[in-house]
Amino acid sequence: MDEKLLRPDVLTDFEPGLELFWDEPTRPTGMTFSRHNREDKLPTFQFHNSEQNRAVCLHRFGGHELLAVEIMAYALLAFPNAPRGFRKGVANTLKEEQEHVRLYMEHMTLLGVEFGDLPLFKHFWKQVPFLKTPLQYLSVMALTFEMANLDFAPLYRDSFRRHGDEVSAQLMEQIIKDEISHVSFGMHWFNKLKPEDEKSDFELYAASLPPILRPKRAKGFVFQEENRQKARVPQEWINSLKEL
Repeated sequence: MDEKLLRPDVLTDFEPGLELFWDEPTRPTGMTFSRHNREDKLPTFQFHNSEQNRAVCLHRFGGHELLAVEIMAYALLAFPNAPRGFRKGVANTLKEEQEHVRLYMEHMTLLGVEFGDLPLFKHFWKQVPFLKTPLQYLSVMALTFEMANLDFAPLYRDSFRRHGDEVSAQLMEQIIKDEISHVSFGMHWFNKLKPEDEKSDFELYAASLPPILRPKRAKGFVFQEENRQKARVPQEWINSLKEL
């Protein structure tokens, strides 16, 4: 984990190297991927009064953040010829995801669970074999998975707060703030990298997704329109997503 969370004081991009693609990351001992079963569903909100159940949620979210760290590192190696501003933005976002992992690790430890005590799942990595361009990467990570967290994170923030866990609620508040920034980054570079096309931006986004992923995955069951507006998601895009 020390290598996963390594943050050099100075980063340069003078020698980005050749394209490097791979399908699965190397993981620390005890943190390999498990098969997802029905029993692995997160505790429902009504049971967040239990410290153990809140820790299960934080462990799962920490696992998602670790996946994001790995896939952003993948993007830097897979797209050495992408615009320098894009690569710098991915590197900065990666640093924020590393900090999220650290925060989740600290908070779940306070609730009695160590990172790796519970199953970790492949999740985002199932999409990676289909990410062959920066536009596909942005469509999957920033504009689908991180976009969806604009809906999910507020629900967990509010639930943790209702059950008296202000520390975890504040953590989720930080996640929301950073996800808004990450989605905004995704929208900015989607607009810069998109080809000229007769399709609408939302249709182009949907066409850029892997065949195993649908645009509906970019939202939760309580739609947070204001968070998307803060991330500068166009209203037409918001409306198309709401209709799914």
